Amino acid sequence: MRQAAARPVARNLLRLVILAASHAALLAQAPPEVANFPHAALLAQAPPEVANFRFTGQNTLAWNATAGADFYNVYRGRAADLRAGTPPQCHAYQVVGTTFTAAQNPPAPRDIFVYLVTAESEAGEGTAGLASSGAPRVTRGSCGPVVQGHVMNRTGFGWGEWSSSRIQTLGIQGYIDEQLDPASIDESDNVALNSRMALHDPPAAIYGLVSRQLFSAIYGRRQLEQEMTAFWANHFNTYWHKLHDMLLPFYSPCSESPGPSCDPNFPQILYREATATQHHETEKFRHLAFNGTFREIVEASARSAAMIVFLDSFKNINGSPNENYARELLELYTMGVDGGYTQRDVEELARILTGWTICKKSLADVDNPTAPCIANYWEPAPAGRWVAHFDMSYIEPGIRRHDCGAKVLFEDTPYETHFPATPCVSPQEGVDELDAALDAIVAHPSTPRYIVKKILQQLVADNPSAVAIDALLEVWYNHPDGVGVLREVTRAALQLPEFRSPDQAGSKIKAPFEQFVAAMRATRGSTNGLSLIFNYLATAQQLPYCNAIPTGYPETGPEWIDTNGTLWRQNFGLILTELADAAFGSDPIGLLSANGVSPVPGNEAAIVDFFAKILFAGAISPADRQAAITFLSTNDVGVVSPLDTTRIRDTVGLMLGYPQFQEQ
Repeated sequence: MRQAAARPVARNLLRLVILAASHAALLAQAPPEVANFPHAALLAQAPPEVANFRFTGQNTLAWNATAGADFYNVYRGRAADLRAGTPPQCHAYQVVGTTFTAAQNPPAPRDIFVYLVTAESEAGEGTAGLASSGAPRVTRGSCGPVVQGHVMNRTGFGWGEWSSSRIQTLGIQGYIDEQLDPASIDESDNVALNSRMALHDPPAAIYGLVSRQLFSAIYGRRQLEQEMTAFWANHFNTYWHKLHDMLLPFYSPCSESPGPSCDPNFPQILYREATATQHHETEKFRHLAFNGTFREIVEASARSAAMIVFLDSFKNINGSPNENYARELLELYTMGVDGGYTQRDVEELARILTGWTICKKSLADVDNPTAPCIANYWEPAPAGRWVAHFDMSYIEPGIRRHDCGAKVLFEDTPYETHFPATPCVSPQEGVDELDAALDAIVAHPSTPRYIVKKILQQLVADNPSAVAIDALLEVWYNHPDGVGVLREVTRAALQLPEFRSPDQAGSKIKAPFEQFVAAMRATRGSTNGLSLIFNYLATAQQLPYCNAIPTGYPETGPEWIDTNGTLWRQNFGLILTELADAAFGSDPIGLLSANGVSPVPGNEAAIVDFFAKILFAGAISPADRQAAITFLSTNDVGVVSPLDTTRIRDTVGLMLGYPQFQEQ
């Protein structure tokens, strides 16, 4: 049914009747039931067409109950798109009952919405019926695959063989519930993942860190765990190269600094120590994302050796404060730039943070910032790690590194918090002061609002609604497990109607890392984590652990789209499908065969439809589908030619460059 843009009701209804008559937007009546049809066989059939589809109000659709239907799907499109050859797409999935109230967003002026309803049962989705021309109506993908693909995109890195099978077995809610409990997902028999991770366990250099992140995203079953680990690592962004530079004087080449601490195999020890420090931070975020609170994760970041180095906390001393970390803690990591803090708050927080530095400690003491440092940090040395250390030592007679005077945060506001002067005797005084400051910052109402919006931007929409923000805040403050429980706030985002809405499918843009990984997953990609994919990530400017800007990489789509970026995305897909190397390549032919799609001449449409389903959940326009079929069945000069494996690979590479593959 077509709905005109907002006009007086009488004219609107008249317009609807005319359109229904001239364009047959109303579904045809279902044919009568076949007599003596066995009940068991009837259950195996998809439901017939929906009958008497109509408007009962300006925004309410209604239809007759359909025999055998468990749910109904609603499709919607714009008349302008239909004229251009793009059919309606899924608008509401598994509607219970025989009415549906359309969203209160009218079409653009002089445009029209077109609605289509289909019935669904366990046997599948019923037909969309015939248009007035007698041709079958088509839709831009089916609701089931579209919503499943949407869930795989937002709770991970797109379609994968294990993920696809799992979501069909468990259903959408069951799949989400399992992903929210990553410890319940068995990876012990995941050879593709484990064999690669073992090569970098532990990671010895930046290449190992990046490889592990790629392997977890491409081959891991715990997709949401990796998604949220990467999210929090990007939110609390740190920079491997700055750790490298900080530790260089400690592990310099023997040719430059002979002595017990030099590295005869430079830069082996330097790389190992910087990487271990960065890796520990990532794994802490991985654990807390599903087993901790925001208060705990912000403390983990504040006490991270990587963060202490990155934002110069080790330079922040009494009498000469460095405000870098204090400012970014308020602006980027907790309250947001408009959160209500002042320059005075930055200055006072910097004073609270004086005295924090890093040193190497024994493994038994890595979580104790007041424990003694290891004097012998070079090789051979006791096992240990570079970690946070609170230093109360004197920088000159009578003056310690930490400012022990009284401080105040959020002065003259309802959230004013005082920090009395301390005796400056025990290092624990400074540790307790930081803990109290983090308590005050996290409790400030700007912090939960800022953080839930960022979670929603990652999982739901670049511009989340006020309703969605309030729903997550309710869980943040009132969940039985505590305040700011990260797993439950994440769960709340994935339970929102706004997340479940098919309209959200394709509404966000994949970042380069997400697109490259999704391409690997969808083509049985093989990688050693280095070689071409490492270079492409560097060129696309999203190489993990290599962002020198405190904000981290952009988390909303428009910031990633430009001419050069789009070209690199397209080139990545083409070279991926061209190669079959174990170090970097793909196996689309094996993927076809494993799914019963024969890669032989005459099967061009089935091959394109298969890859359209896994790349775009089938949401492809007839024109784009035909373009891929034509490309597959012709040679490079456009002459009809029998397909071969090379042409199949080329066609998949072409489809990876379609604009909709950049969407999620």
